[in-house]
Amino acid sequence: MKKIITILVILCIAAVVVAVEKAKEIPAATTQQQKAAAEARLPIEKKIDLGNEVNMVVVFVPAGEFEMGSPMEELKRDSDEAQHHIKLTKAFYIGKFEVTQIQYRVLVNDNPSKFGGDNLPVENVNWYEAMRFLKKLSDKTGMKFRLPTEAEWEYACRAGTTTAFNTGTTIDSDLANYDATEPYADGIIGKELKRTSKVGSYAPNAFGLYDMHGNVWEWCSDIYNEDYYKVTPLNDPKGPAEQEGDRVIRGGAWNEEAYKCRSADRNDRGPKANQPTIGFRVVLEIE
Repeated sequence: MKKIITILVILCIAAVVVAVEKAKEIPAATTQQQKAAAEARLPIEKKIDLGNEVNMVVVFVPAGEFEMGSPMEELKRDSDEAQHHIKLTKAFYIGKFEVTQIQYRVLVNDNPSKFGGDNLPVENVNWYEAMRFLKKLSDKTGMKFRLPTEAEWEYACRAGTTTAFNTGTTIDSDLANYDATEPYADGIIGKELKRTSKVGSYAPNAFGLYDMHGNVWEWCSDIYNEDYYKVTPLNDPKGPAEQEGDRVIRGGAWNEEAYKCRSADRNDRGPKANQPTIGFRVVLEIE
């Protein structure tokens, strides 16, 4: 009997140890996401019916605070990345993937992309065209879709990380689609596809979002201003008040070196720019 009790105690201790180890493997951002979604009684993922048996999946991102921008010691940082504290007071849903060509075509009945493929990201789409897609999507579903703000994009990209990439201090071509012929920091030389890749081809970040680094640049709603970080409000920044100007793009692209794919990197294009390196990702507001 004592042997049986001893064995049961050992098994219980082993089970506790395994559970603790598994808990350690779950990123804090994932736990935060799960807890906030449960408290709000909302699903982590929501499927949006676009018609013609085509769906779009959006992922719950909890409200929270983070250090936006890059620290002074980050390799190849730019002068417009001054680090500052930001608080996002509202949770939101964001596209699990970049908008694909089949999703774009179903709503807009067009596909401007240079690299053809239903499950490739739509690209060669300018800011106004992205906004028209979002208007059609909002009208069709009765929900409010828009582009992410620059702050929302970086918060979603980082998913709780503070390093140059959500993958750590460096990145390689097994983790994202970019020009890996020039390594970043202590990274290794890798492949250069010289084109877009199917969405979801690489591992997601801790929020369950794919291709936040590389593949295509992603339009944000903000006007770009090099000095905006010096005057940005603490809570829910939406970009400069100007109505006209270049728009922010984030995340890097298939033709960019690793340093341009960093979580903090900022870039911009004119809103009429159509390039095979630029696409977008949707945000769904939570009522």
